Amino acid sequence: MPEYIKAYVVIIFLSSFAFYFAKKSTAIILTTSQFNQLRNAWFTITTLAFFSVNFWIFLSITALFLAYHAKKSSHPIALYMAIIAAAPPIWAIIPGFGLVNRIMQIDYLLVLSISLLLIQYFKIKPSEFPFGQVKTDYCVLAYFLVNVGILFTMTTPTDLIRETLVMFLAMFLPYYVVSRKVQDTTQLQTVIAAFMITCFPAALIGVFEAGKGWLLYTAVQPALGIEWEFGGYLHRDGLLRASSSFGHSLVFAFAMVVGLGFYLYLHSVIKNKLYKLAGLGLILLGVIAPLSRGPWLGAAMLVCVYLYLGRNGVSNLFKLAFASAVVFAFLLVSPIAHKVINLLPFIGKTDQFNADYREQLFETSIVVAGKNPWFGNPEFAKDPDMKELFQGEKIIDLVNIYISVLLNSGYVGLIFYVGMFITALRLAYVGMKKIRNVDANLFQLGRALIATLISIMFMIAGVGDILIIPYLYYIVIGLCVAYSQIVKKEITKATLELA
Repeated sequence: MPEYIKAYVVIIFLSSFAFYFAKKSTAIILTTSQFNQLRNAWFTITTLAFFSVNFWIFLSITALFLAYHAKKSSHPIALYMAIIAAAPPIWAIIPGFGLVNRIMQIDYLLVLSISLLLIQYFKIKPSEFPFGQVKTDYCVLAYFLVNVGILFTMTTPTDLIRETLVMFLAMFLPYYVVSRKVQDTTQLQTVIAAFMITCFPAALIGVFEAGKGWLLYTAVQPALGIEWEFGGYLHRDGLLRASSSFGHSLVFAFAMVVGLGFYLYLHSVIKNKLYKLAGLGLILLGVIAPLSRGPWLGAAMLVCVYLYLGRNGVSNLFKLAFASAVVFAFLLVSPIAHKVINLLPFIGKTDQFNADYREQLFETSIVVAGKNPWFGNPEFAKDPDMKELFQGEKIIDLVNIYISVLLNSGYVGLIFYVGMFITALRLAYVGMKKIRNVDANLFQLGRALIATLISIMFMIAGVGDILIIPYLYYIVIGLCVAYSQIVKKEITKATLELA
């Protein structure tokens, strides 16, 4: 039996088991019909990825399937979230068919943007929530335009059009559509619940990969007849780093931390304690399986912020610290103590060169950025000071998005980039404080979104701007903006009712 069929059978078996808990965890939000529709869409995309035979056939059928379901779906953004990781974001170049050298690089994530988000973009009524009403809009647009302007000075008109289109689909579109189309509490809950349909199977598949030493989704590449630079085997201290359908263990861990943030909200509304703990345990295992220490710290920060924002926040943090100390004490006397400690950030010695490389990257990049401080230099890799950062693959591994933004678009670009996060965070925080004593459910949603966004701001200092990562943080920024508008509506409604 071919490996891709074996991998497919295992994925379907594991995901079926995971979906049982996903259904129980989201039952208070998603109806049985909604859940089945989203789950079946995930199964369909996964099946197409393994059995389409050809990459272009896969993308074409997927686009048609999504365009059809976008019209039928009562909540296309939830559909988008449910299948965002149903297939690896493998990419290829669309050939120019003799007219030009190439049209553009496309992958599964761009197909989702075109088939689902772009359709919703044209349905948005600007009068309901005008662009520019919040500062985050200006920061997102300004960062986008800075990058377009830099491209304008460095490339041909054809490349400019191509790259601008890709940036629009991957950067601006997810933010704008999510911030405008999520318009009430029910829709916001549905989006968060739908993401569990991606996270639960991904987490269980990741745990299987780590335990079995077999990356299941590597079989997709030969099945589609294409080679991809991601999706390979990575190890840490002799253990396989799981990547599930995300293409890289670090990206998988990043997505699982976002899933953890969303699940903390669900955890507050699930009634059954067994399903509540089972779901939390599965997501936490998904965070652990990639063996990525930066996201582990991000998860710890997420939980701390979430607890602090709740009632009796300081007391909650003390309880967490005590529980953590007890768990750590048990680990110290366990048979696997040495291996676990070696894997821990700051304490462990495994892959110490990664920490050294990140420190060198930061120090060198600040020097290089100082030579073009305003708008950076996309050709920074040619600077003589950067030569010591080249790795075996003859690349500079920009495992810090802030540094990447600084080098590519200077301090001007970095200000607008950070501004997206800060302004969205402020909107959500102000909204959460206002709704605290008005709507307990909306308050819990705010806690989860704020904790998730702060965690993302921390994690992007240790990851590259690759694969699904930018999509996820633009989505969370968009959700924070949407949340602030939902709170405004609820406050106004409550005021009118009192009057």
